[in-house]
Amino acid sequence: MAKVFIGYDTYGVKGVDEEFVHFIFDMVLAHTASSPDSEVGLVVTSDEHIRALNHQYRGKDRLTNVLSFANDEIEGFISAADDKGYLGDIYMSYPQLLREAHTLSISSRERFIQLFVHGALHLLGFDHEETQDAGTMEQLEEKIMSSIL
Repeated sequence: MAKVFIGYDTYGVKGVDEEFVHFIFDMVLAHTASSPDSEVGLVVTSDEHIRALNHQYRGKDRLTNVLSFANDEIEGFISAADDKGYLGDIYMSYPQLLREAHTLSISSRERFIQLFVHGALHLLGFDHEETQDAGTMEQLEEKIMSSIL
């Protein structure tokens, strides 16, 4: 069974529906023909923390909405589990999520789903650096979103 380990940093966001997060992850795994025994970590965090991570690990000193760290991607990065089924960790800025939801005129729940799906796809090896890859990833995100909403 797929698992999502949910954590909160000092920002202290509460109220994430853990059962629904597991459902979202199950949908991502189903649409990508990935192992249903896969696991990820989710950390709901602050703007300051995600910006610091973005600078430290990607060399980009700016705010971002979501970061994904594959379990085997970054040497010395501490993850919640040390086994092959553990894909990695997703960090999501809750304040940025709220701002983007407002800007996009969608609910914070819908924006959360979008960002979680995006982060999970990165952990499964999907990328959007090249135009063709971006199109493939975007289509998959839309397909997964339509199965959830």
